[in-house]
Amino acid sequence: MKRVSIFCTILLMAVCVGLVPAQQAGPPSANSTSDIADAPSTIQDPATEAQVREYVRVSGEADEFRKSWIAALEKNRSNGAPYWPESFWQAVRDEMQKTDLLPMYVTLFQHAVSRELMQEVLDGYRERGREHFTGSPECFKLGAAVTAHQSEWEKLKLAQTQAVVSKMYAEYKPQIKAARARYMAEHPDFKDK
Repeated sequence: MKRVSIFCTILLMAVCVGLVPAQQAGPPSANSTSDIADAPSTIQDPATEAQVREYVRVSGEADEFRKSWIAALEKNRSNGAPYWPESFWQAVRDEMQKTDLLPMYVTLFQHAVSRELMQEVLDGYRERGREHFTGSPECFKLGAAVTAHQSEWEKLKLAQTQAVVSKMYAEYKPQIKAARARYMAEHPDFKDK
């Protein structure tokens, strides 16, 4: 079972940060919490949840993230065990599609962006619209603030991915176990790595 956890941790890292993982049999233990949310913010007056909610709405960033998140899963799913059923992968995609990403954005932005800067960003979106916000001074300021917290963002994405995959693995564990037994019988030389 330890191999299972090691594999899925690596798979999740691949999904989130583009690493190439080793092949194993199952997901990591469920752990959807993040130390980042509990860490004190270095921002004196952080962005409010309402501001972050508005930013996510006007920017469309969560929708774009969701597309790339699911695409990363698809790109890296060949690193999963060959016997994992298609229904498992579909369930993971479906769960990713309906996952509420706002808490992840709130956590990051409350550690990276001040209330004042977030207001500038929102005003910039209102003034320029989504199509013309890119390249604006507010866009560059926001980018600099978030880039300074890139490692925290990667940890948040990893925790979110781990939560989704672990949830689906728990539901599909009996099917995966049966599929593994069949596959091992048909491929006696196969070894989980």
